[in-house]
Amino acid sequence: MALTWDPKLSDNVHDLEPMTLAWLRQLGCRHAVFQPSARLQKHDRVGGGKPYWTTDDVAALVKACAEAGVTLESVMLPLDFYPRALRGAHGRDEEIANVCRTVEAVAAAGVPMMEWRFWPDFFFDEPVGVRPMPGRGGAVARAFDARWIPAEPFDDIGAVGADEMWERTLHFARPLVEAAQSAGLRLSMHPNDPPVPVMRGVARIFSSPDGLRRFHRELPAEANGLTFCQGTFAEMGVDVVEQVAAFGPRIRLVHLRAVTGRVPAYQEVFIDEGDLDLFAALRAYRAAGFDGPFVSDHTPGVTGDTRWGHTGRAFSLGWMRSAVTALRHDEGETR
Repeated sequence: MALTWDPKLSDNVHDLEPMTLAWLRQLGCRHAVFQPSARLQKHDRVGGGKPYWTTDDVAALVKACAEAGVTLESVMLPLDFYPRALRGAHGRDEEIANVCRTVEAVAAAGVPMMEWRFWPDFFFDEPVGVRPMPGRGGAVARAFDARWIPAEPFDDIGAVGADEMWERTLHFARPLVEAAQSAGLRLSMHPNDPPVPVMRGVARIFSSPDGLRRFHRELPAEANGLTFCQGTFAEMGVDVVEQVAAFGPRIRLVHLRAVTGRVPAYQEVFIDEGDLDLFAALRAYRAAGFDGPFVSDHTPGVTGDTRWGHTGRAFSLGWMRSAVTALRHDEGETR
């Protein structure tokens, strides 16, 4: 039987330098997802500090990938392009205009997708109840416990109710989606992580499938898609396989990662030791018609690893490739 499923095994990469792209190709990946920003990192040198990207800025990224034999599948919209929009502050419409300019540039440069998120409380670590935790064999993993969330509000954010967060989000997202639809660009929005309804007084409206479904009802355009962060959905405590089927047509990008536990307490673990049956999940992605990028995410760091977790990510990518191959074999497909 001929090959009928060929998902784009890839990874999030923090830069597109030759060594990073060589690492990706050496692991057999022909696709890259550029996710440079952690927390307001001044555009990570792309665009020279402007609050937007031009076609030439993005074309340089595309060229760097092509020279390494890699296709650039997606770029992450930097959070520092729209801090006023995140806070509903004066000047947000100017930021939104620049974001739409960036959308047009990404599409014109030939990148098919842009990932984004809308959390004024975007943090990875102790400010949101996440701490380092020893994993298997002493690997450095991360864990969340609601008891670890600081009691006081964020100094520079304050309390934000659900209605206010919906207003801010839709004010930003409506022109964003319209620009992407006109430009032929696919958008992929990441849900809140950790997926708690309120974080230190800030409503997290994308912490459940219901919030995500409402968002797609509000903005039903084809351009409006979802980053299906498998770990985040598992943390929600929902049936991940059922949610893959429910969101199937909207899924643009998958973070194939594993956790044990669920809110209010969970731990990120290696891809082969989570609570979820990952073969069942892969079958669900295939049944939903998803053949876009699969990436590892939040992979525990092993001894001697880099800050970006190259060794841990390599383990995840090897598991992913083997799992997809095994699934093809079970279905009688050829490579």
